[in-house]
Amino acid sequence: MTVYEADWVCPATSEPIRDGAIAVEHGRIVLVGPRDEVLGLERVRYPGCVLIPGFVNTHAHLELTIFHGLLENLAFGDWIAKLVRIKYSALDRDALRASARLGALEMLHAGITTVGEVMDAGTGWEAMREFGLQGVAYQEVFGPGDDTAPESLHGLQARVRDYRRQETATRRIGISPHAPYTVSQKLYETARDYARSEKLLMTAHIAESHDETLFVRDGAGHFGDAHRKRGIQVKARHCSPVAYLERLGLLGPDMLLVHAIETGEEDLRRIRDTGSFVAHCPRSNAKLGHQVAHVAEMRELGIPVSLGTDSTASNDSIDIFAEMRLAMAQQGLSASEAFSMATIEGARALGLDPFLGSLDLGKRADFVIVDTDGVVDNPLDAMVNFASGARVKTTFLSGTTVSMDASEGHREVERIKKSLFLR
Repeated sequence: MTVYEADWVCPATSEPIRDGAIAVEHGRIVLVGPRDEVLGLERVRYPGCVLIPGFVNTHAHLELTIFHGLLENLAFGDWIAKLVRIKYSALDRDALRASARLGALEMLHAGITTVGEVMDAGTGWEAMREFGLQGVAYQEVFGPGDDTAPESLHGLQARVRDYRRQETATRRIGISPHAPYTVSQKLYETARDYARSEKLLMTAHIAESHDETLFVRDGAGHFGDAHRKRGIQVKARHCSPVAYLERLGLLGPDMLLVHAIETGEEDLRRIRDTGSFVAHCPRSNAKLGHQVAHVAEMRELGIPVSLGTDSTASNDSIDIFAEMRLAMAQQGLSASEAFSMATIEGARALGLDPFLGSLDLGKRADFVIVDTDGVVDNPLDAMVNFASGARVKTTFLSGTTVSMDASEGHREVERIKKSLFLR
């Protein structure tokens, strides 16, 4: 048994402990408390630091890490179009694998130990397994026309069957019917039935932009025009995107709604009443020029909200501290509330809270040492308001320190970009 001591231990489900410690045995937390009460022969001390649970990032795209800096200053529709064009015409599986590996290392470097990974090629799942990230890997499915729904569903089922052979209690597979402008009604419905028959968690991009609202409500806007140019039938649903998912029976405690920005009072009640979860990605939303999500109102209604970074295709860096700070500034949240969204609330959104997301007895010893550069009186305020991913001193997975050196990964991705003239 090894005891880890720090100036402060912040369990996430209880008050911070000054001069605290945790004891780890066989990869699990067996004791938490003041260091004088946590006994053990082998002791590791981190002065000037805070010991916290590993962060839970409920929305990410490890496969898209390679897009960092390639999609700047674009309107949302153009951003999507350029991403799709590069991804499918210039990047092969090896490039996407290198991208996902770099993304996993950047997560660990930022103190993130659990992710809600939304993937297409499956290399995100490979990277999670290689580097020890826990969480849910949601296999995306696309198909904007009803006629392609059977083929899309068949491909989804084949991939999920393959990946589920490597599932564990804390690393699972889910599905992601992408968004209303890439998924037909028939595919939404068949994917829903498949997920529930197999007890798979779901996630979906929803209510992210005004163009999406125009598409769902009126069959208009950028996405409506793009569909008509491709000969895909467009149908106005005469409702909001969230109401559309409710109408299709996709809302529920097995659904994690990503972004959920364009939501009115009725939409928020729909989310609350169905027990759905929300992943809030404040910096990605801002970078893409979207509105500010109604997170404060969601929390007042009792809607469970967690934090996600999205990918570096739509973010400047992977840094949960920066996400917490922007959420606080926009929503009037306290440091404690933001910290909860980045830890235990994230674990609940992924259905993994019995195993991780806090420093509680019996949970996996996934934890992080954050350097606060001296003595502090309020660790959450000091850490959330002033720290960054660069302040992460050490990341532990199941009680073992992990390498966070992403330098070779960065070099490999840059070589790929240069070889494909992406710079």
